[in-house]
Amino acid sequence: MGKIMQKAIIENAYDIGAAKEGYISEDKIRRMEVEFLVDTGAAMVCLPISSIQAMGLKPLHSRNVITATGRVERTIYSPVMLKIFDREANLDVMEVPDGVPPLLGYLALENLDLYPNPTKQILEGNPLYDGKMVMDLLYYKIIYK
Repeated sequence: MGKIMQKAIIENAYDIGAAKEGYISEDKIRRMEVEFLVDTGAAMVCLPISSIQAMGLKPLHSRNVITATGRVERTIYSPVMLKIFDREANLDVMEVPDGVPPLLGYLALENLDLYPNPTKQILEGNPLYDGKMVMDLLYYKIIYK
């Protein structure tokens, strides 16, 4: 099985809010195109520290996380608007050291209703809904069946 790489646009969510309120112009929203390694073993959107600084993200809190090299403390940063295909979601960002590729974890995939296709080495829309994005209220289905 190969690896899946996925390009995405990220925008500083605080900048988006500031632009909507008229504090900054739309062209001042910090954004970048990122090529993510799709990692279903990672929970969050993970960015190298240099990318976090370039995006102007703010530290929110720290968390203990388990990595391939053991347990470490990582900082969680303010959210980005993540855009892939015709889908978007606001997601907090976890730091990874520079030199580690940006990681697209399972929380982003679930939010965007995207599924890895390891045979084709691509992300695809949910095959249950012909690839269209559909929010599933599974909890509701289980409780009220």
